[in-house]
Amino acid sequence: MPTNKKHILFWVIIYVAWTFMKSSGGGNIGMYLIINLVNIPIFMAAFYFLKHYQLPYLYNQKKWILFIISMLFSTFTLYFIWRIAGVLWFDCMRNLEGISFMRFDRYLVYAVQFYSPGLLLLAWEMQEEKRIELERLNALTQQKLETELKFLKSQLNPHFLFNTFNNLYSLVITGNPKAPNMILQLSSILEFVLYKSQLKTVALTEEIDVVQKYIELEKIRYGDHLNIETVTEGNLANPVAPLLILSLVENAFKHGASTDLDNPTIKINIKSKQHQIKVSIWNSKSSHKGESKDIHKEGLGLKNINRQLELQYPNMHTLTIFDRENNYEVSLIINVTDA
Repeated sequence: MPTNKKHILFWVIIYVAWTFMKSSGGGNIGMYLIINLVNIPIFMAAFYFLKHYQLPYLYNQKKWILFIISMLFSTFTLYFIWRIAGVLWFDCMRNLEGISFMRFDRYLVYAVQFYSPGLLLLAWEMQEEKRIELERLNALTQQKLETELKFLKSQLNPHFLFNTFNNLYSLVITGNPKAPNMILQLSSILEFVLYKSQLKTVALTEEIDVVQKYIELEKIRYGDHLNIETVTEGNLANPVAPLLILSLVENAFKHGASTDLDNPTIKINIKSKQHQIKVSIWNSKSSHKGESKDIHKEGLGLKNINRQLELQYPNMHTLTIFDRENNYEVSLIINVTDA
């Protein structure tokens, strides 16, 4: 509802409520319907003068003395207007003829009364502004996290694409029959990265399918000296964040197969229960000392994966890393909310 309509509704409610309260002690409700036709404009004047002048130009500017003087002046002016209306109409209606025009004790009572509805409206507006600002900040934070997540998902190792295209080029030049299949596998992977990665989750079977295509490409790249074992079992319909397992596999190839010059081996084990997915990826490490010194710790791959898990599975995952002398293993457990 627009602010103007909210204010109109608020003052109508105040008019009705104030009339009811004043007449609840046995007074004439018709009389207070007339009296409050003056009361409400005075309440409104107090509120809008406070909101649009006294607070922004005096109080918020820390002009304390001027603010106090302004409050005294405005309350006295409003009370003076109220008493003029009383002398002309209300004193007679309420059988109060002959009372003094101005009394200090009555001035204090009415000064508080004039500002009471306005302070209520001001408190409500401040709470609304706070809520709207909080929603805006939450939206900005969510947008930032989504942008970061999209960036993380897009970071499929450029070296993989570079090497794949190099291998593809050599296969095409030599007329190798594997070239068409390699193009098909690469096309499927790129389609998944470009489109499926934008989804919140995909079926585990889809993620496994793209992992298999990735492995086939790497087999073409590394040839027969690469040993790879893949085991998948359980409920493969479980949802999983796209590119998550693929990133772990890609990380194993980058830090295992590309550095183990003797007999690179990678073992992938994916088990899926009703509400849980367990992924274990094991890769051998180079036997040549210094060949892969701190390569896991220095690489950005696992940092990227860790951040993805924090964004997509907060308090719903466990990532364990085993960095041994001759092999490296990453174990991931994800608790999924729906199957």
